Amino acid sequence: MILTRFSRVFAGAVLGVGLLAAGCSGGGSSPTTPSTTPSSPSTASVGGSWSGTATDSSGAGLMTWALTQTGTSFSGSLTMTDNGTGTTGTGTVSGTVSGASVSFTIAVPAGGFSGTYGACTASASGSGTVSGASLSGSYTGTNSCSGSISSGTVTLSKQ
Repeated sequence: MILTRFSRVFAGAVLGVGLLAAGCSGGGSSPTTPSTTPSSPSTASVGGSWSGTATDSSGAGLMTWALTQTGTSFSGSLTMTDNGTGTTGTGTVSGTVSGASVSFTIAVPAGGFSGTYGACTASASGSGTVSGASLSGSYTGTNSCSGSISSGTVTLSKQ
């Protein structure tokens, strides 16, 4: 009996909601507002030469990037010099740009470091921001001769 009474109440409620919805829809047209899609932020320009400092758990040094940008992707060469040992390294840098944000990957292959470090390799990945002619970010990675690279920061200026 409770089930039958519940079924009738439920059916009446559904019918009432259906009639209410039909009455509100009216079948007429109502003015519409055009939808606006927020424009995406413009992609920062990172193509060109960049130079500045990099500091991480292995020490401080100078770093330069020579980049080519296609759309939101970039790639190029990098050179770094360790302030403490004078060791230089050459390799590649690549990444993406979204608005003012950058994500990057650095790689120095075997043979890319000078002197007694010639057999070492290094790789790091990081992210940062571009503001006009300045690029700053943080990174972590690994070096096959010295282990992990932590607490990395890079600050570059467009040349």
